[in-house]
Amino acid sequence: MSRSRRTITMVGAVAALGVLVACSGTESVTADDGVASVTVGNMNSNSLTFPLLVAQDEGFFADAGLRVETVNSVSGPELTAALIGGTTQIAVGTPENVMPAMAQGQDILAIPPFGQLDMSLVTLKDSGIENIAELAGKQVGVVQRGSFSEKFARSVLADHGIDPDSVTYVAVGSGATMEPAVRNHKVDATVGATSTIALLEQHGLDVHTLASSLDGTGGEAGTFGMQTLWTTTGAFQQQNPGVVNGFCTAMKRAGAWISDDANREAGVQKLSTLLAVPEETAEKIWNRTHLSWTYQVDQEKWSKVSEWILEENKSELPYADHVMAECGEQQ
Repeated sequence: MSRSRRTITMVGAVAALGVLVACSGTESVTADDGVASVTVGNMNSNSLTFPLLVAQDEGFFADAGLRVETVNSVSGPELTAALIGGTTQIAVGTPENVMPAMAQGQDILAIPPFGQLDMSLVTLKDSGIENIAELAGKQVGVVQRGSFSEKFARSVLADHGIDPDSVTYVAVGSGATMEPAVRNHKVDATVGATSTIALLEQHGLDVHTLASSLDGTGGEAGTFGMQTLWTTTGAFQQQNPGVVNGFCTAMKRAGAWISDDANREAGVQKLSTLLAVPEETAEKIWNRTHLSWTYQVDQEKWSKVSEWILEENKSELPYADHVMAECGEQQ
């Protein structure tokens, strides 16, 4: 089983995907030895793609007759662009990048696993901010303007009766760039995924959580939101149904492995290596996220997420056209 990784650099965002040369990626992927090779787009060093690492390390892909090569990227737009352009045949995606591409007519299918929305709105305990109502007139850090993190902050504020426009949103990036912005009080609060918040704590910041999608305090978006999904193209699925089914099967086994807390010690070690963080930090991430993956998304949830993402773009994303409701053998 190959664990080689290549880094790709692709210019532009989803709006520019139409200029890519659309290699269909539908050719046969089965080698002479009977093992199917498939190239999978991955977000490097990110806990949101943890099931892929587990499926590789635990041999679940090999059991499914797959040889997986990963192509690492640094952003959601690059991952979606690579899938459409044929550089990859399966890829992790984020709704904010995948759904607009679907709305533009791109032939993309959502396949499991689906990651629960993982966003927290936090402040420092010494900030003097005790609740969400006190954020009015303050500055809130987000990964970038218009990003998923800003959408989450706006949703939480609205759910608490606060005008989302009463807050100033400041692009602070994530991880290494967010930490100094919070530490130096460049923002009064910030939004980040579990791994990002754990990094703040690792750097000695005493964090107070105002709202989290993972503990029931994230409002409506926290209830229906989706952080990640895996994707392929309809053309590739039609040409290689066994490969796509094998991928889903392996990822379902990975999800079951992660959800079983008997695998905590091994899982923490894997997360520690994946994210390059101490095991103490990795354990916090495990505790908060190991039940975050699901293997089915129903039509109601799909519709709510797409409506949230597309906002003013009223293009519908028919569930039957874009979601493989059943993918992978039952384990």
